[in-house]
Amino acid sequence: QDQYTFWVDEGEPVVMWLSGLSIPETFLAAVVQTTCRRKKWPLDKSTLYTKVTSYMKPEDVSERLEDGCYIIGTYLEGAAWDPVECCLVRQPPKVLIQEMPVIQVIPVEAHKLKLT
Repeated sequence: QDQYTFWVDEGEPVVMWLSGLSIPETFLAAVVQTTCRRKKWPLDKSTLYTKVTSYMKPEDVSERLEDGCYIIGTYLEGAAWDPVECCLVRQPPKVLIQEMPVIQVIPVEAHKLKLT
């Protein structure tokens, strides 16, 4: 509830608490639609690309993205994220759930997305 009030009063937050939204996929769809409208991309040929950032807390992020967004509130089960090597690693013993760092969500045209 506080997140929505802040959003109305202050504008979209720099980092969105994705798991705090009732229907997070609609927020992500709106991120794609906004970028498509601004860049005149076809909506049906656009998608999202995600990148784990080096930011461990939302307070570490100082500026909003022009296209896309930063999100928090995602978790790993059965693995952990190594912030130094930037990769998945074995989970520590007796730790079932690990919070992910801040994730950058980037709208892209699907045909330009190259995964290597």
